[in-house]
Amino acid sequence: MLEEKFFRKLIMTIMVFLILFVAVLYGLYYKKQPTLEVKNEETVSKKTDNIPVDLFQVFSMMKDDLKVKLGEPKQAGDGSDYENKYLDYSQTWFGKSFVARYYYGDYSRMYQTNLKLKNEDAKSIYEEMKSQLGTPVVDTFFDSKVEDLDMRITYWLKDSVRYAMVYDESVPFVKMKLEYYKNPDNHNVGERPIIIQRMDKVSNLVDGETVSVLLVGEKPEYTSTYYKHIYVIVGTKNGSYLGRMPNNNDGGFAPNFTIKDIKGTTNILVETDNEYTKWYVGFEFKDKKLNAVYSSEKSPN
Repeated sequence: MLEEKFFRKLIMTIMVFLILFVAVLYGLYYKKQPTLEVKNEETVSKKTDNIPVDLFQVFSMMKDDLKVKLGEPKQAGDGSDYENKYLDYSQTWFGKSFVARYYYGDYSRMYQTNLKLKNEDAKSIYEEMKSQLGTPVVDTFFDSKVEDLDMRITYWLKDSVRYAMVYDESVPFVKMKLEYYKNPDNHNVGERPIIIQRMDKVSNLVDGETVSVLLVGEKPEYTSTYYKHIYVIVGTKNGSYLGRMPNNNDGGFAPNFTIKDIKGTTNILVETDNEYTKWYVGFEFKDKKLNAVYSSEKSPN
């Protein structure tokens, strides 16, 4: 009888020890988890602080669509004229807090977002924008040689949107809108072509000079985020040259290009997304023409 009681106590002691051991191990493992979650939150927060909304989508919306996306504004204009057609939202852009002003125009279409800068924040915001958006197309915002403040400008192009640091009546702003192509050489690129991407000082594409490469798109309608036609334009000192996508691979979502060596030749490689598949088209500049020399669902090695 005594032996049976001793055996039961031994079993109970072992079970309690095992339970405590498992609980301690679980506690140690669980304690590590919040650190990982905080890191993830910081990463998301930093990305959100830089650009809190997809501006290409915003500038493909009507006013009521934006209100559905962002909620009721902090303040709204009365719509009596262009200066009073706006919606204000408290947002964090490029690491700073703003009352971001979203303007709408005819038929309530969204077309511009303004951030009013504090002079003391301008430099840090410039650095954040440069980090996020790359090398500016023009960079004179801090150029003291340009005495008239309203003539100074620094701007970037990314994903069809122009991000510009400017002075308006000597007040600093960041102004953002779609970048429409002015079409100085009268290319057949639709009624309101948009510059999707731009790269300057590209070498080895045209013999003996550096050139600018533009990816231009034509949307079927204002609210579309899909480009029905995409064009490549190379700007040289002797004029510009137009390249057209093959008919069966034209158009797509979020198009972009890179400069890539394909079979020993410097090419402009355009990538498009047709929702179900990606497509790659390579353009070569030869005999004063842009010719499509590569077309495939696979990216060239």
